[in-house]
Amino acid sequence: MIDWVAAAFTSAKTAGDIAKSLITLRDEDLVRGRLMDLTGTLMDLQQQMMQGQLEQMALIKQVAELEDELKKVTAKQNVLDRYELLSVGPAKVVYALKAEFAAMEPAHLCCTNCYDKGHRSVLKAQGQGSQSDYMKFSCPACSYTFYITGQYLPAALRVR
Repeated sequence: MIDWVAAAFTSAKTAGDIAKSLITLRDEDLVRGRLMDLTGTLMDLQQQMMQGQLEQMALIKQVAELEDELKKVTAKQNVLDRYELLSVGPAKVVYALKAEFAAMEPAHLCCTNCYDKGHRSVLKAQGQGSQSDYMKFSCPACSYTFYITGQYLPAALRVR
């Protein structure tokens, strides 16, 4: 990728050498020949510079694409960072909204399967058992379904 730089420097040095030699020449045929050499060398230099510009434009485009991707990943991570792992029974965990974000949006739980894949999927309450002894939740993205018994149900999600 940097080859064009070395070639451009070589062409520029050659052009300079040819120009210096023209000063000392008196023969018209020799001058014409050296001018042709100089023209060819300058054309090579121009070709190398154009190649460098094309590579620079490609790199600028690649940097812009990477910056856009970084913005997307950062925004996604900022959303995921608003959650913490919460135990909702023996060997049952979900992601719950951290307390500092509770005023910004309603209380909800997120699927651990989807969260671990980098996606936020809010669990949907499917129903409640008699006397609020359990609540059924399911993930709309991956169809994972489970129950949370009343004693483990977060206070913000309990029916009042």
